[in-house]
Amino acid sequence: MQNKYVLLGGLLLLGGAAHAQVDTVRASTLPPSQLAEKLYNSGVTKFNQKSYRAALQDFDKALAAKPDFAKAYYNRAAVRYELKEYQPAAQDYDQAIKLDPGTFTAYFGRAQVREALKQPAEAEQDYSKAAELKADYAPAWYYRGALRFEKADYQGAKADFDQAIKADPVYAYAWHDRGSAQRQLNNLPAAIQDYTQALKLQPDLLPALLNRAATRRRAGDLKGALQDYTDYLTKKQDNALAFTNRGTARYEQGNYKGAVEDFSKALELDAAYAFAWNNRAAAYLKLEDYPRAEADATKALSLNPQYAEAYLNRGHAREMLRNPDAACQDWRKAAELGIEAGATHAANSGCGAE
Repeated sequence: MQNKYVLLGGLLLLGGAAHAQVDTVRASTLPPSQLAEKLYNSGVTKFNQKSYRAALQDFDKALAAKPDFAKAYYNRAAVRYELKEYQPAAQDYDQAIKLDPGTFTAYFGRAQVREALKQPAEAEQDYSKAAELKADYAPAWYYRGALRFEKADYQGAKADFDQAIKADPVYAYAWHDRGSAQRQLNNLPAAIQDYTQALKLQPDLLPALLNRAATRRRAGDLKGALQDYTDYLTKKQDNALAFTNRGTARYEQGNYKGAVEDFSKALELDAAYAFAWNNRAAAYLKLEDYPRAEADATKALSLNPQYAEAYLNRGHAREMLRNPDAACQDWRKAAELGIEAGATHAANSGCGAE
């Protein structure tokens, strides 16, 4: 198809006045540096139009005309990144850096490529160099912080997010991710403040609502957590995890019927969500609906046979359903999988050795 369009363009030129042919000749006789610049500008325009293959062709031609054109290598690398041609993109960034080692954008771009190539250590080095060359470039700090967060260096991540926010105080993602680092460091009030600031800057940043809710719940603010979960679910109703988390908060608040409603909604969205089956079983136990509790715990175990808490809950349900032998088996299994309470219940209920 591309050749067809080129041919049609040629036919249109042939149909024009004679001076159109003269213009074509003049364009072909531009000095190499000017021709390279013209092709480069055309490539940039096509890149901005998301015409990546056409842009790639222009940058190829620009580099053929001027092999030491650092900006063309950089932009061709950016095109290849968009096309998911990561290894050639890395090679282009290498050449751009070789020709112009003082340009921070090439290091940043190569870092992104190295992340795509699953090379986090090398990516971190490039983000570091980009930040060194341009300390007020917030994304370099932010992305390095994200890498450090992923390897559980939460203090290092927080320091990087600090720098990102210093460079760009309205960088909502940096506020959000610093909140997550603060949460991992158990600085819960600071985490809540950071999530709140992220939401102030970008009200549609819904993960911040979920994370603030989880942090508030961990800090003992169930009312605040429930409000955040509800605000989130008002805007997005297709997240089983959000319904499950609100259900857990309702359970902890003693609203067992509300918890059942939320766990049921989560299961409508994801019937294979073992955690929601088990949690609904726990809520049914509180409501003294033992048959449903047993059934839900059994379903959880069919999805995850190593789910210790589900064995514990099913044991409680079976005890109340006057099935002591089965209850003892479940409690022993829970203990075997690491829940000490299973052994305690078995002992207190007079379960003998198998």
